[in-house]
Amino acid sequence: MKKLSFLIIALLMLAGVVVGREKKDKRTPFPKVEYRENLPYVEYQQDWVKLISIEGKPVGEYIEYAQDMEPSDWKFCFTRYLHYIMDDMKMERGKSVKVTFEQNGKNITKDFEMKKENRDLATSYMEKLIGENRIQRKHSSVVPADLKYLQHRLDGYAPAQKDWIGAEEAIHDLEHLEWQIVNNYSYADLRHFDYKTALDVIRMDLRDGISNRDFALQLKMFMANFGDGHSRVSMRYIFAEKSELLSFPFQVIKEEEGFVAVNVGEKTFYNKDYPQLLSVNGIPTEEFYDIAERFIPKTTSKFVERNALDYLSFSGLMLKLAGKEINKSVTLCFGNGEKQITEEVDLQKYNPQGAMERSHFKKEIMDGNLGYLAFQEHMDDENEFIESLHKAMGEFKNTNGLIIDIRGNGGGSRAPLKALLPYFIKEPKVTNVARYRIDADKDVHPKNGYLPARYAYPFNYEAYTKAERKAIKKVKRSFKPVRSVGDDKFTEYHYMVVSPTKEHGTYYYNKPVIVLVDEGCFSASDIFAAGIRQGDSVRLLGNTTGGGSGFSKSRRLPNSRIKVKMSRIYSYQPDGNMYDGHGVIPDIKKDYTLTDRFGLTDTQLSKAKLLLTK
Repeated sequence: MKKLSFLIIALLMLAGVVVGREKKDKRTPFPKVEYRENLPYVEYQQDWVKLISIEGKPVGEYIEYAQDMEPSDWKFCFTRYLHYIMDDMKMERGKSVKVTFEQNGKNITKDFEMKKENRDLATSYMEKLIGENRIQRKHSSVVPADLKYLQHRLDGYAPAQKDWIGAEEAIHDLEHLEWQIVNNYSYADLRHFDYKTALDVIRMDLRDGISNRDFALQLKMFMANFGDGHSRVSMRYIFAEKSELLSFPFQVIKEEEGFVAVNVGEKTFYNKDYPQLLSVNGIPTEEFYDIAERFIPKTTSKFVERNALDYLSFSGLMLKLAGKEINKSVTLCFGNGEKQITEEVDLQKYNPQGAMERSHFKKEIMDGNLGYLAFQEHMDDENEFIESLHKAMGEFKNTNGLIIDIRGNGGGSRAPLKALLPYFIKEPKVTNVARYRIDADKDVHPKNGYLPARYAYPFNYEAYTKAERKAIKKVKRSFKPVRSVGDDKFTEYHYMVVSPTKEHGTYYYNKPVIVLVDEGCFSASDIFAAGIRQGDSVRLLGNTTGGGSGFSKSRRLPNSRIKVKMSRIYSYQPDGNMYDGHGVIPDIKKDYTLTDRFGLTDTQLSKAKLLLTK
C-alpha cells in the first residue's frame, strides 16, 4: 500500500533516473530583487531603484498576480516565478523587456535583458537576505541523555569530506533555523519540544565542522520531534551510495508479540516455522526499529509505526546507522516463541511493494447492492479523476449503501472532498478551520486570505453565500479549539466550506455511507476524512488517520543549502480537535488483523459490508 513517496524519489535520484518535464521559458529580467515597504526594488548600475512598470503594465498588476498564485509568500513568487506571471498575463517576451523605474525622483525606462540564469540568481539573493536572520543567545553545555542521538554521524569528524561545512557556517545555519522556527513555524509548540536545547546538542558536537550528509541526518531527526508530519528534511540528502539502499527480501510487520517477517509475493510468513524476527546482525529488532523511528514525525502512534517499518526497507542505511558494515548478506535470528534459528540472508535491491496492495481507483456494485468506491493512492485534482468520481456516484444512485475506501491515501488535493461531500449534505458544512502563521509587520494581507489553495477563506470572504456564512456562524458558536494560538502570530480563522450543488449531476444520496480510513491517510486525506464525516449519514471505520494539515513551505539554510520544510498553518477539525498529533478518530474502530496485513483478508471491508446490510 505504499506510494511513490519521498523514499522512492530518493532511490530514483540516487539511481540517476530523470523525469522529463515540459520545457518552459524561464527567462526573467532581474538577477536581484529587494522589498521595501512591500514594494519591489531592483539593481540598476549599482543602485537600487523602485519598479514602476514592466512592458507598460504597472508593477502592481504583477504583484496582484503573485498574490493570487501564492498569497502566503507572494514576494518569493514574484522573485522566482515572474516568468509564470508574465505567461499568465499573456505577455510576449523577446530578448529584453522595457522596465520603468524610479531613480532619484525621476521615472526612467530602460531595456532589461531576459536571462534564464536570472531566475536562480534572484532566488539565491533573496535566500541570502533571509539567511542573515539568525538568533544568537546563550547556549546550554549539557547534553540530555534522550537527545544524545542528535549527534549521530555517519561520515565522522575528518574535514576531508567533499561536502564539508565549517563549524561557523553550521552554527550560522542553526541560528537561522531557530529564527525560522520562532518567526515562521506554526507548530513550534505542538508537542512542547525543547528545540533550543536540541539545537544546542547539535551545536556542541560540531568541532571542526560536519559533512553535509551528517548535518542533514541530524536535522531530519531534530525536525521529527515537533510532531508535524509535513515538516521535515528530505531523505535525499542522506544516501551516499547504493549499498545503503539494499533491503531485506521481506517486509517487517509489528505485532503485539514482536516483529514478524512477511513474504510479500507469497502472502505468508518469510519463515513459516519461525515467523518472528528477533535480531539483525546481533541487534535486537526493537533497537533496529528504534533507529528508524527517530526519522518519523511524532504524530499519531500508528502513523509513526507504519512509517518506521517503511524505513526498515532501507536495511543498508539502517545497518550503517547502527554502526554495522553493509555486506551483501545479514545474519538474522528468527523465532517462534519456543525455539530460535540463525540464518544468513542476502540483501536485495530496494523493493517498495507492501503486503496490502490495493487498486488506485476502483468502483463496483457489490453483493447486497452496495456501492464500493476506492481511491487509495492520491487525492487527485485532475479533471478526469474528479469526473470519474461523479460518474461513479451516478452509478451508485440506486444502491442500498456506499463504501468509500481511502485507506493508504497519502494526500494531495482537497478537490475530491469538494466533489463528493455535496452528495451527502443538504446545507453547507465547514470541513476545516485554520489560522496562518504570519509576521504581520512584513506581509501584505491578501484580500481573500492566505489559504485559497486550501479552499479556505476568512469569514468576510466576499464570495461566501448567506447559507455559507450561516454555517460558519454555527461553527463559531460551538467551536472550542483544543489548543489556542496567539493573535500576534496568527491570522484570523479561515474556513473551508463545502455546499450542496446540482453541478455534475450531483444529487442527495440518502442511504448510509461508511468511509474506510487508516494510519496511511495523511494530509488532504485527513481533511477528507473529517470533512466527509460532516455528511448526514456518513461514518468512518478503521484506524485513526495519520494526522497532518501543515501547508508547508521549504526554505534553504544559507550555508549547507539543505532544504527544511516547515508548516505555516494551525489546522483544526470541525470539532476543534487538531489534525497534527491527533488524527481523525473513526466512529467505528477496527484494526488490521495479521492476515489483513498479509493481504489475504480484509476484515475492515467485511465489517463495513456487514453494517450496511443489517
